[in-house]
Amino acid sequence: MLSGIRTGKKKTKAALTGSESRRDGVAKEPPPHTTRTFTSHNKNLSIAEQLKQALAEGKPLPSNLGNSHGSSSYMDRVTSKSAAADTTEKDPSFVLLDGPETAFSSSGKREEDMTITELAAKERIEAGMSWNEHAARNVVRVGKKRKVKEKNTNVDSDEEIERMKRHMPDNTIKKSTKQVQKEQERERLRHLTQYQKQEKVTSMCSWWINSSNFTKHRLLAFGKHVSLMMAPLNASLDPGHQFYLVPLKHAPSFVDCDDDGIWEEVALFRRSLENMYAKERKGIILVETVLPNKGFWQTKMDVIPVPFSALQDAPIFFKSSMVEQADEFGTHNKLLKTSVQKPLRSVIPKKFPYFYIDWGNIATSSSTGYAQIIESSEFRHDFGLDTLAGMLNLDPIRFHRKRSFPPDTERTTIAEFQSKWKDHDWTSQLEDE
Repeated sequence: MLSGIRTGKKKTKAALTGSESRRDGVAKEPPPHTTRTFTSHNKNLSIAEQLKQALAEGKPLPSNLGNSHGSSSYMDRVTSKSAAADTTEKDPSFVLLDGPETAFSSSGKREEDMTITELAAKERIEAGMSWNEHAARNVVRVGKKRKVKEKNTNVDSDEEIERMKRHMPDNTIKKSTKQVQKEQERERLRHLTQYQKQEKVTSMCSWWINSSNFTKHRLLAFGKHVSLMMAPLNASLDPGHQFYLVPLKHAPSFVDCDDDGIWEEVALFRRSLENMYAKERKGIILVETVLPNKGFWQTKMDVIPVPFSALQDAPIFFKSSMVEQADEFGTHNKLLKTSVQKPLRSVIPKKFPYFYIDWGNIATSSSTGYAQIIESSEFRHDFGLDTLAGMLNLDPIRFHRKRSFPPDTERTTIAEFQSKWKDHDWTSQLEDE
């Protein structure tokens, strides 16, 4: 019957002894003849114990420290690694292969990618490194990074090649007919919208020859770059004696005109008008006001004949008015003087709104005019004409706009001007050419 009873494994003698000692509540000491051995895991512990014992007894450090089990001494390992570090500094391609830190330096792992166990092991290893070992390890790391970087920069990946191909003009990716039609339609609508905006603005510039509302009967003369127009009677300080100089090509301001021929023709028109009005003892003042715009506006320069007596007062009148309006708007912008040696283009940058007044060479001024950058959106577009009206004891220009004239008055005035102008018209020489 006992043969059918299942029995457990036979307990070993060591297990029985341990269980008995626990039952008795007393931990038995190992036999006195038992020798304590060190494995490879507690090798560093045995070296530490030897160091502690040598330091406690005041004895010199043993030369065979850590030389048990046939391994090299600690000092030998440090010396060999220092030499290796020096070699690595001279030759970055030299890689340390000895030492426990090789597992981390050669793997190329960053600290962010390491586990807690690997970080702890790395910390223990680095704590026992010398300065030379740290330097050698860092040199090896930098060398590896440079090699990887050079390798990556010389060879383009397949993804980069495909991406570049898509942006090349002769790419192999063919667009469908629908896509091409949509892009063409969008481009057409964009041009149409831009044209409509430009047409809306330029249609108000009745003085420009390319405007849809251009008044042909007011055209007095034109050269290769600039035209001379008669100003409307209700927009003139002296009806029939105020004119516009307008570039034939679209230009938001005279400063933006790069062609020197434009300025040459402006000077020719001015000289001809001065010669014509000299018999009436009048000089010529030029006024240009360029307000902030989006580039569609067509500029013009007002030409106003002024008596010689009032012309001498123009510098002081305009200086005081320009300083006053700057203080009114709080812009504190500076007055810029213009002269023959320093024309308007040299004092005002392109694409800037500005006000310009030019009275020419007179005895009471060393300059030929003033220029001022407009910094306030409240700057009046009639500022120049209103200043001239105050100088000539006339009503402001806005009062003149309310005046009405018979339909034939303007044509009669233009015919009278043409009869005087024909003897001074410099554009007649262009016809002969």
